[in-house]
Amino acid sequence: MIKAMIVDDEQSSIELLQWLAAQYCPDITSIQTARSVRDAIPIIHSFKPDIVFLDIQMPHQSGFDLLTTIDNWNFEVIFTTAYNEFAIQAIRFCALDYLLKPVDETELKKAVERFKGKRIYAPAGQVLFRNFIQNISQGNKEKFNLALADATEVKYVQLDEIIRLQAESNYTHIYLTDNKIFVSAKTLKEYDEILLGHRFIRVHKSHLVNPAHIKSYDRIGQLTMSDGSIVEVSRRKKESLHIALKM
Repeated sequence: MIKAMIVDDEQSSIELLQWLAAQYCPDITSIQTARSVRDAIPIIHSFKPDIVFLDIQMPHQSGFDLLTTIDNWNFEVIFTTAYNEFAIQAIRFCALDYLLKPVDETELKKAVERFKGKRIYAPAGQVLFRNFIQNISQGNKEKFNLALADATEVKYVQLDEIIRLQAESNYTHIYLTDNKIFVSAKTLKEYDEILLGHRFIRVHKSHLVNPAHIKSYDRIGQLTMSDGSIVEVSRRKKESLHIALKM
């Protein structure tokens, strides 16, 4: 059973999300709503939701204000927002979740399933949110810290600390400059989307590399990375790699 809270200043958005949850998310067994941060806070304290669907942009106080007001929260936050590329990228960098408005039933179901899969570290949400605030205050996506979260820990890395990412089934092995490997439950496709625009190069269906750590490319189809690892370049990706490296 999942208890959910919807915080949104638009009644139509609340009603749509309530209807979608009732139709497509049977694990959500009870829902409370509020149309302002002021109204939401006492309900959250008494209701103790598992998930808070939180609108970012609201008059008077934003969704961010709500999260900075509550101490030691252990619910999962799923932001609901109209399209804002910079904010969404910051959210994804911090291993937080979001839904675009108008909310789609398929994306809602996926978000609830993601929550069920990671609720073991949901209390880390407050730490993830602090990283999000730090990132978005930078005003420069190149300086974002990437949050890597699994069932037991959350690790923050700068992009230049990532040498490469390798798909392993539905997991991703992330090779770092400190000779450590972080195993993430996100797929390589998800990381490819998160890191879009940050110069990482998809050189193979199983490999995403940081070009700053490429030491050599033998033109036959292999990259040598700064940690000495060898990465195969697929035939389909050779031309795009040449362009990216300006060869």
